Amino acid sequence: MNCAYNVPKIKESFKHKEKPYSDPKKSSKRRHAGTKVNLLLLGMSGTGKSASGNTILGQKLFVSRPSSKPVTKKCQMEETEIEGVHLHVIDTPDIFDDDMKSSVRDKHVKRCKQLYESRPFVFVLVMHVSRFTDGERDIMEKLENAFGREVREKTIILFTRGDDLQQAGMGLEDFLHTCQPDLKKILEKCGNRCVLFENHRSDSAQVETLMDNVIGVIEEKQT
Repeated sequence: MNCAYNVPKIKESFKHKEKPYSDPKKSSKRRHAGTKVNLLLLGMSGTGKSASGNTILGQKLFVSRPSSKPVTKKCQMEETEIEGVHLHVIDTPDIFDDDMKSSVRDKHVKRCKQLYESRPFVFVLVMHVSRFTDGERDIMEKLENAFGREVREKTIILFTRGDDLQQAGMGLEDFLHTCQPDLKKILEKCGNRCVLFENHRSDSAQVETLMDNVIGVIEEKQT
């Protein structure tokens, strides 16, 4: 007698199927597709504000060149779209210059506000990674005096000259652990939001990292 019997096949519909991995950062970016954001570039002369703006824009629209004198004389706004987010990038003069007349500084600050307050905005404080000056030690207080207390909640530190760290065999984390106490205080006031740029490289990864931080700031303000 043949005692063999057939085991019924499990229907395909009952088989366990793993859910595909969903990158939360990409999901967040998709949610913000179509969002309009103003980025206000701030910082002292020679830190690379204009060059950083050009890196973000993906083209040279801001005047950027080596000079012993400030190159940017007035606010300038250009636009681009990155991963569906519409950006207005605003380059600014050095409003922290101690030699600038208060009336001229007030005029620049007023113009900045006219340009960025029309939509969600983020401050990008540009600093040279290899140079921390006495004039930058109280830069957050100067920013708050100019733009209000919310500066702390809306500022990202953008360090330029990332290649200086590379030549020293350091990464951004190494730098942050060993930087001056006064610089650490500035970072803490900004929620430790920071990115590293090498403006002579056309590397989209550094712009993507900045955009992750920008979206993070926008989402924090919406919660």
